[in-house]
Amino acid sequence: MNDKYVIASDGCENVCEDGKAIGYECRLRIPYYQGVPLSQVKYIRLWMDGEEVPAEDISVFAASGEEFRLPEILTVTFYYWEYMEPLRVRVYKDGGLSAGRHTLRVKPSIDVIYAPDGFVADVSREFTV
Repeated sequence: MNDKYVIASDGCENVCEDGKAIGYECRLRIPYYQGVPLSQVKYIRLWMDGEEVPAEDISVFAASGEEFRLPEILTVTFYYWEYMEPLRVRVYKDGGLSAGRHTLRVKPSIDVIYAPDGFVADVSREFTV
């Protein structure tokens, strides 16, 4: 559902602190027809250039700017991922992304009671840094 909209059109960009790239961010839209609390995000799997990113290297940011590591979002009931509102997803990787073409693949899953396998998208997009 809404698969072509899951990866926001701006692709990914490096995140720098103190002049050094500490990783990169992308923006994802929910693969469901309404917003849900972050605790209903079953998982977000991410691959960059064919290499899967470990869950412990991924964080998401609530609209308030509060950061949550991916493994802890199952406990976050007070922040929502709203429909068509991009969720900031950060991957911590020293040096960030190199300049050039990259392929981002994401597979987010939303846990809903009436769909045993949840709502899952599996989408890719190429972009240039």
